[in-house]
Amino acid sequence: MPSYTTNLNLAKPTVGGDTNQWGGYLNTNTDTLDGIFNGAGTGTSVGLQVGSGKTLKVGGTLTATGVVQLTGSQNELRFFEAIGGADNYAALKAPNEMSGNNNYSLVLPSSQGSAGQFLKLTSLNGSEGLLQFADVNSTTINNNADDRVITGSGIANTLNGEANLRFAGGTLAIEGDPSTVIGQSYSLALANSVDSPTSGSAKTGILFRANFTGTTITDMAGITGGKENVTDGDYGSFLSLSTRTNGVNSIAERVRINSNGETWLNFLGNTDTQNYYLMNFKGSNNTTTTHYMASFRNLSNNIIGSITTNGTSSTSYNTSSDYRLKENVSDMTNGITRLKKLQPKRFNFIADETDTLFDGFLAHEVSSIIPEAISGEKDGEEMQGIDQSKLVPLITAALQEAITKIESLESEIDQLKGVN
Repeated sequence: MPSYTTNLNLAKPTVGGDTNQWGGYLNTNTDTLDGIFNGAGTGTSVGLQVGSGKTLKVGGTLTATGVVQLTGSQNELRFFEAIGGADNYAALKAPNEMSGNNNYSLVLPSSQGSAGQFLKLTSLNGSEGLLQFADVNSTTINNNADDRVITGSGIANTLNGEANLRFAGGTLAIEGDPSTVIGQSYSLALANSVDSPTSGSAKTGILFRANFTGTTITDMAGITGGKENVTDGDYGSFLSLSTRTNGVNSIAERVRINSNGETWLNFLGNTDTQNYYLMNFKGSNNTTTTHYMASFRNLSNNIIGSITTNGTSSTSYNTSSDYRLKENVSDMTNGITRLKKLQPKRFNFIADETDTLFDGFLAHEVSSIIPEAISGEKDGEEMQGIDQSKLVPLITAALQEAITKIESLESEIDQLKGVN
C-alpha cells in the first residue's frame, strides 16, 4: 500500500511493488501537480493556481513581471504584521462593484516623501492616475479664542478670530465698541444689496420664528426697516414692528416710525399728507363703540387712567373716579372763598418768538389752593406744571354756592315785590 505526501497528498508507491501500480500512481500525481498550474502562461511560462481555502506561502521574495490579479469575493491583498505572531493584517481591496467601463490604475510616487506629507492625486491620464507626496496647506487662525467667530482675512490660508463676535450656546454676542467691529456706531448691520432704490422691497429686517407646532416653523414677530416709498431719489425710511395674532398664520405690522419721526400704532401708512403728528393711534376693536387707545396703570397693574374714543368723532381723557376707590368722602364747602384766591393771568411764553398771549395761572400761586393740580416745586430743578382739569371741582362748588345765593336773593326780591 502506498503512503502519501503531507501538503499535496501525493501517493508514494511502495518500493518493489507492481509496475502497473507505479504507473497509475505516477499519472495521478502528475495530474495533481498539473492542476496547480493553469495554462495562462505562454511558451515555457505557466500560471499558478491556488485553490479555494488554500494558502500560498513565500518565504523569500515573490517577483512578478506581469500582472498580479486578485478575483473572487475575497479580492484583497493582505499584509500581516511583521512582529507579534502575524495575527493582524492591513489589506488593499477593490470596490464590491464598479459600474460601466470604470477600470483605473494608480501609479505610486517615484520618490520618497517626507514626514507630514500626504498622498495626492496630482495628474490623471486616461484611466491612470499619478500619486505624489504633497505638503499639507494648513490654515492659520490669528487672534483665536473660545467661541470667537472666524472671518476671512484677505490672506491665503489665514483666518481671523473676531474678539468682539462670539457664538456660544445658540447665542450670537456682539461686544465692545461697535465702531471697532463694523466701522460705524451700530452693533449690528443688516444690508439689502439686491433690491433697487425704486423697489418697494428695498428693506431688510429680523424675523423671529419658532417651531410652534413641533413640525412647522412659524413666523412669530419681526423688525423691518427700509425705504418708505418707491420714488427714485427719495430716501426717506421707516422702522416697523410686527407680531402674530393667535389663530392667524402670518405676522402683521403693529408699530411704525416713519421718516418724519411720526409713530403709528396699529396703523400701516400715513394717509394724512397735510398734517404730521408725532404719534398716531388707531383703534382695532371696531366691533365696539368704545376704542381703548391708551391706558395708564399703577404698580399693581390696575388702570388709573385711559384715553378712549367713540370710534367716529370724539376722544375722552379719563382718570380714576370710581367710588369704590375712595374714602373719607365729604361735600366741598367754601368754594367761592377758595375760588376767589385764584389769580388768573394773561401771558406769553418766553420761548415763543410770536409772543402769543394765553389765559392761565402761575403754578406756584395755585399750589396753596389746589395742591393736587400742581407738579414740582417753585424755583426747583424741574419747571412746575398744572393740571387745569383739577380746577373743575372747585369751580363747580363755587358756582353751586353762587347759584344758591342767587336763588336766595331772587326769592327775597320776589317777596319784597309781593310775588308768591
